[in-house]
Amino acid sequence: MSRAAAKRLILALPFVIRLGLGCMLIYSSLPKIRQPYDFLSSVYQYELVGPKLGMLVAMTLPWLELLAGICLVGGIFVGGALLAVAMALMFTYVVSSAMYHDLEITCGCFGTGGDLINYWTLIRTIAILLLSLGAYLPLILLRPPSNTQNQHANALSPSLTTSSSLA
Repeated sequence: MSRAAAKRLILALPFVIRLGLGCMLIYSSLPKIRQPYDFLSSVYQYELVGPKLGMLVAMTLPWLELLAGICLVGGIFVGGALLAVAMALMFTYVVSSAMYHDLEITCGCFGTGGDLINYWTLIRTIAILLLSLGAYLPLILLRPPSNTQNQHANALSPSLTTSSSLA
């Protein structure tokens, strides 16, 4: 494999991760948006929040998932990848908490139903966290450096040029 092909592959991998993660977030948000009371029940089963905060989580989280998914698929906003990282951290925490407290509940990750939370669920949430980091970090690390000094110099140069041409 040539260096150019390897470089293209390295640059394409974050794009593929971003698309896959974005599609997964969109797919997981839709049942929660369509059936908000079922998702609210899933939120309460984790026993981490009270009624008011649970209602807020159930009303906002699916829409945040949808927004992050659209941003990742569309490459619109770097914050979508950062939001995916934050949600993946939260998902990993709540699944770990449910396992620690021996709660026999379903994840609620992709709507109602599904298997009880187990180590595979935890592995899946950790994989989502790693993929989210894989979508976010290249956006930060591969971003071209900003030339704020050059921008300031360019902003000042027209006035300097104008004043020097007048003298």
